[in-house]
Amino acid sequence: MKILVLGASGHIGQRLISTLAETDWADPMGASRHLSSNPNIRWCQVNSCQQPELQTALQGMDAVVNCVAGDRSSIAQGARVLAQAALQAGKPRIIHLSTQSVYGAVEGRIAEAAPLDPGLGWYGQAKCEAEVHFRHYARLGGVSLIVRPGCVYGPGSQLWVGRIGRWLRAGRLGDLGVRGDGWSNLVHVDDVCTALMKLLRSAHKPGAFAAFNLAAPESPRWNAYFIDLALAIGATPVRRIGRQVWLDAHLLGPPLKLVQLATKKLAQSTAALPDPIPPALLRLWSQHIQLDASAAMQQLELNFTPYASGLESSAQWFLQTQERHEKSTQQVLSP
Repeated sequence: MKILVLGASGHIGQRLISTLAETDWADPMGASRHLSSNPNIRWCQVNSCQQPELQTALQGMDAVVNCVAGDRSSIAQGARVLAQAALQAGKPRIIHLSTQSVYGAVEGRIAEAAPLDPGLGWYGQAKCEAEVHFRHYARLGGVSLIVRPGCVYGPGSQLWVGRIGRWLRAGRLGDLGVRGDGWSNLVHVDDVCTALMKLLRSAHKPGAFAAFNLAAPESPRWNAYFIDLALAIGATPVRRIGRQVWLDAHLLGPPLKLVQLATKKLAQSTAALPDPIPPALLRLWSQHIQLDASAAMQQLELNFTPYASGLESSAQWFLQTQERHEKSTQQVLSP
């Protein structure tokens, strides 16, 4: 099976294409705006918002996995362009990486039939728009399969392991009390890749549209995850933090983000800068939403990685990469 992986330079895209390359049934090709440093992976540079480029890359492909991240345009406009290009390239199967954010601020146990709500911000709105484009693609005879993961952790996860580990070590994060009582909806990166590969080989027929939540049933609440990760990486003692994290996110977060963006524009290293805590995370950490992943477990026969194993692999990766991060910081600060 010939498979194009869009966004193959990102966390999930990299893991997926490396896993596909080890199978005897997949012939994957990575695609992104950046070159690949892996000589064992076929690669093409593609701007996923440019239909002619994307249409050329899709020629002869049986399926495309859309792992594109980035800004709103990359997500929403890129989805529209992908659907249009796929229609012109023989209607390959589209598998799209969405997010739990499409459910908005709803709370409770949420299955895939819940209505989409773009009200949480630009990211959730862009992902909702993307799903609309792929639903339309299915109406026109294509196959559109959507995965909606919670928070993807495991080796390589800067969002849910790297920066959280650094916040814990710096004492900026800890037991948040009621502010951290929301469900984490953690899902290991390898489980996401397994789900994507199962959908590549599933028996869905032309015109099919289906969505699958991905979150390990034993995912803890955020407070428990913070404490468990802190213990695993040696970031103890874990302090009870209340209003401090709110002040950090709302007063320190925005200026830190601006400095980070300005530093990147100047092509300078951001290694010495502390990670800003986005205010949106405060809402997520307190949101009592629990993804129902029954469909993935039953229809895809997906067995989720046990929490203890996922935590161990996450901590090992953090400890290995943190040493390099600290060396980079020292080099930047050295005269």
